Amino acid sequence: MKRLYLEFFVGLSGLFFLCIFAFSFVTQELTTDYEAELEISYVSSVMQILDDVAAQRGQEKADTLLAGYAERSHLTYQRFSWDEIGLSPAQHDKLSRRGALFEGENQYWVVYGDQKWVYFLQPDAEQDLWLMLDLEFKLLWVSFFVTFALYSAIMLKLLSNRFRKLENATMAFSNGEFSVRASEKAGDRVGRLNARFNQMADKISDLIQSHKHLTNAIAHELRTPLFRMQCQLDLLEESALDAVQKKYLGGIYEDVDELEALIEELLYFAKMERSGVTLQLQQQDVAEVLQRTIVHCQKDTPKQLILDCPEHCYFDVDAHHLERAVSNIIRNAFRYAEQCIVVTVFCQQGALTIQVDDDGCGIPPQERENVLKPFYRVGTSRDRQSGGHGLGLAIVAQVVSLHKGELLIGESDSGGARFTIYLPEARCQID
Repeated sequence: MKRLYLEFFVGLSGLFFLCIFAFSFVTQELTTDYEAELEISYVSSVMQILDDVAAQRGQEKADTLLAGYAERSHLTYQRFSWDEIGLSPAQHDKLSRRGALFEGENQYWVVYGDQKWVYFLQPDAEQDLWLMLDLEFKLLWVSFFVTFALYSAIMLKLLSNRFRKLENATMAFSNGEFSVRASEKAGDRVGRLNARFNQMADKISDLIQSHKHLTNAIAHELRTPLFRMQCQLDLLEESALDAVQKKYLGGIYEDVDELEALIEELLYFAKMERSGVTLQLQQQDVAEVLQRTIVHCQKDTPKQLILDCPEHCYFDVDAHHLERAVSNIIRNAFRYAEQCIVVTVFCQQGALTIQVDDDGCGIPPQERENVLKPFYRVGTSRDRQSGGHGLGLAIVAQVVSLHKGELLIGESDSGGARFTIYLPEARCQID
């Protein structure tokens, strides 16, 4: 906001100076400077009077009157010869004819009487009048800058309030509150941006709801034909089949089991996506919960699963959902691990940290954020050949988000993948 304020203030000041410059250029260079002509006409009139005085009462009397004129006008004057001032022929002729030549603001060349000498009149810098005029001029510029600064601050304050409300709506929408809309009141609008944001939010909400309904519908609708297939496979298994047919039948059973697992994950993911899912937070022994998870997962892999957890480490968490999240990470890990997966638990300052390391191929840094997206697969060794449906890690991210925690992906000490679940609000306690 400070940068925007400076840009606004500098732009406004620059525009003001540009207008002043353009005005000065037009009035002084392209057209006659009538203000200067008016000033020089006054001085020229005085010089004509001094001409008459010099003709009637002598040059000395005219010189005395010039000194009095300069004193009363708060001016000083200096005397020069024609050769010293170096005027052009045109300026020399104009000065001789009119008796006065404009040099600058309140500065004039004048001649009178015998025109033997040329006098330069200018403000007396020691006079209070000129000091006050100079002070007023400076105060005028200061008032301009102060006014610009206040105007910039007020405008940016108004704009920042409007942008902050729009930003809050955007942040709420990005955090999953898809019913949030930007205010379109006159005092809250930022041009048409609020209306365009609401249009975009409506379309995105419709797409998300449609996606959720589609996921739910597919998962539920697939269950009925899948159940019929299992019944028919059971009947077929009881009939007389040769060895080759039984081999194919076993393959069909595996495919059906995989399809059933996919449907289960789809339903679970859809449930986690629905708004209003609440956690059943209870104080649990993390060692007991994770030991149960390890034992359950060990049945599905010959690779070694190791749990390093303090005894009697209690925490407030939804044990069911957390167990599902850790189980998904472990199952994802043992598809790529070479020999073992290590689950380590840290309980420090009330925060619970669960770290799962494997000794596999790891996840490239540029893919670590993408693997948390539904159905996303890394296009290297972690592909469909390793099994899985691409929903496990997305479910983990949903569970961690519901616990107001953070899911980090890095590299383990053995070069494989490291998944870290950090729950700062778990209120971990060790007996």
